[in-house]
Amino acid sequence: MAHAQRRGSAQHARKAFLVSSHSKDRRLAVLLPSAFLTSLGIGVINLGMLFLVKGSYRANPSTVGAFAALWTIAYFAGCIVLRPLQRLIPARASMAAMNLGSAAVLAAQLIKPGLVSAFLACGAYGFLTALFWPRLMGWLSAGLEGAQLSAATNAFSFAWSAGGIISPYLAGLLAERGPFYPVYATVGIFGLTGVFIAASGRLAASPPLPVRAEVDAPDKAAADSGAVDRSSLLRYPAWIGVFLVYALIAVFLNIFPLFAKDELGLSESRIGLILLVRSLTTTAGFVLLGRSEAWHFRRSFILAPLLVFLALDLAFALLRAPIAFVILLAIAGLFQALAYNNSMFYGASGALDREKRMTIHEALLTAGQILGSVAGGLLYQAGSWSMIFIVLSGLFVVGIFVMARSLAQRS
Repeated sequence: MAHAQRRGSAQHARKAFLVSSHSKDRRLAVLLPSAFLTSLGIGVINLGMLFLVKGSYRANPSTVGAFAALWTIAYFAGCIVLRPLQRLIPARASMAAMNLGSAAVLAAQLIKPGLVSAFLACGAYGFLTALFWPRLMGWLSAGLEGAQLSAATNAFSFAWSAGGIISPYLAGLLAERGPFYPVYATVGIFGLTGVFIAASGRLAASPPLPVRAEVDAPDKAAADSGAVDRSSLLRYPAWIGVFLVYALIAVFLNIFPLFAKDELGLSESRIGLILLVRSLTTTAGFVLLGRSEAWHFRRSFILAPLLVFLALDLAFALLRAPIAFVILLAIAGLFQALAYNNSMFYGASGALDREKRMTIHEALLTAGQILGSVAGGLLYQAGSWSMIFIVLSGLFVVGIFVMARSLAQRS
């Protein structure tokens, strides 16, 4: 009886939240600035720490690759370990805790700087990041379907990518002025964002906490309430795409700066400027996709990112001119946006447990980043820059074959 009352109370709170959201949708006033600032901080610290570990701590490429992968491994672990906290901590408190906690652990490494301190801080900050993204997406997508869901997720993607546009160049400029400047800046950004989220209660209501049954067995809980799961099977090929695309993106973000500095002789700010181009076209891709529904449930748009990235693999293995990297990264950014949106859209569309699907999406692109960072660092150290892309090309060929078969079976 008490359990039924709690479920009824939770459903009533959810309906009240949705009515409030639709009549006066101010959640974006909290979520979009939070996404922008958090993305900015993540971009600055991730690239800034690579420069610090490589330059000041003299780490070799395989160690740098492992360091870059540590953040994504810790984040993946956090998504699993911290998921049960969704029934205990409101979304607002969870997102604020990520920013304030990350600011604290990144500042703590400055007490005794060194490679070990950098690894510990990176791991702790990565683990805490799991408190942010799935909760934000659950809050953002609550009560939305179809075109509304696509518009909301693309608004988030634009805000997130806007932070990513600025962060590489900002990280490069700060690193040129001092190896610890990116750390100082990120501590300030995360601290400011955490305070903003915690104080945003009057702007928008946080979604209600689910009851235990909705967390432990969301499909059963939704079925008990009369809801029907209408998930699209196209999520599976879309998930293959986001995994492989983000493996190559990890090479761009984490191994390319080493190659550009060691073999092309570029400065930190020029490296950041080249990476900025990818972020800019990724954001442009999110804007274009958000304004169109032509790609919805079109199988060719699911396969396209892998075909384009296979061609980019081969081009990266052969070319060395900086302007060529600018052009190739610009193309990569557009199709990265498509792969990302495919995974988000088909994962969330018709699903009853949105936060679970967002966690799967994030775990897959995180696993791709781990693969790209670790394998990229090892192959670059043991072989060459070209060897990275030769190996990844083989993976893309396999991925295209599996995806094509999966799409054919669902036609």
